[in-house]
Amino acid sequence: MKKIDDNILQQMLSEGKTQTEMAKHFGVSCAAICKKIKRLQKSVPPESFERLSDKEKRFVLAKLEGKSTTQAAVSSFDVGSLASAKSIGQRLMHDVDVNTAIVDLMAQEGIGRRVRIKRLKDVVMSADLGIAAKGIDLASKMAGDYNPPLQIQNLNILIQQIEQLQSERDDN
Repeated sequence: MKKIDDNILQQMLSEGKTQTEMAKHFGVSCAAICKKIKRLQKSVPPESFERLSDKEKRFVLAKLEGKSTTQAAVSSFDVGSLASAKSIGQRLMHDVDVNTAIVDLMAQEGIGRRVRIKRLKDVVMSADLGIAAKGIDLASKMAGDYNPPLQIQNLNILIQQIEQLQSERDDN
């Protein structure tokens, strides 16, 4: 396969060249040009991400790597204590621009809201009660129904929900 130079391709795109013209220039098929353009577009961070400060960008990327809010703040900001990292992290997670960047980056990678909801449903409907309980807990947090000090009464309700979901799944 022939090498398509990214810089030249981007210049040709900005000049308004057609894919046929670009393919002819590089000596490749139009399909190869189309694939390369899609890869280039995927590698360009969304505008919402570009508007963030460098530290906010590092925070967002750390969150998307799976770090906790506090861990992401520690790795992204110069913090004196875990308490200040927690405070910074919580503030950033309530920042509209940061949340928009997180959502846009996930969508760019093909894990938009619908995909996440479907996967969460798979977890909630798991035959393993422990996994199902974690799924319900996560879904409750996402819906804002979760109150952190989980009391025995709430635990009983959670168990009832799991049993109900499993019986519904078994009926289907």
